[in-house]
Amino acid sequence: MKKKYADFDKLNRLLVACFEAEKLYYNAALDAQTTDLKRFLNYMAVERNRMSHDISNELHSRDIEPLKADSEKGNLERSWQEIKEALEHFDAEAIIRSCINRDSNNIKRYEELLERKELPDGILELLEKQKYQLEWYIKQAALQHKKTPFKEEKEESTKESNKGKVINLKAM
Repeated sequence: MKKKYADFDKLNRLLVACFEAEKLYYNAALDAQTTDLKRFLNYMAVERNRMSHDISNELHSRDIEPLKADSEKGNLERSWQEIKEALEHFDAEAIIRSCINRDSNNIKRYEELLERKELPDGILELLEKQKYQLEWYIKQAALQHKKTPFKEEKEESTKESNKGKVINLKAM
């Protein structure tokens, strides 16, 4: 069946690109310094994982071995210096832009496969659905970031809100 559909190799490469997008979101979530941003990036990583899983299932169902290259979760080769650098110089806007750019590149891969129509209809429907999901996620990420930018939480606001409060330690 692999010979019948020439684009299975491209589908396999799309799978690897989806794994890379998941890894990008996952690492960004690890580095994020606000709860809202961590939640958002983790959610996006989970969604990329679901997309990867669906593509992988389609390949398995046709006895095609999915590519496993670089499919581990997160970046296992990060040194402590790289992690420290990421935490000290974290730029939420740059991270969001990087993730959106990765998704935009993946959308191009989806469009190429959809235009060629060399894959079975079921896979084409799945790819169409995933492409629209990615487009929607990109819009949501851009809108969310414009409405309420993910900024570092101010320590001073926490200090101000705790002034004058009495804490009953016996109740704890």
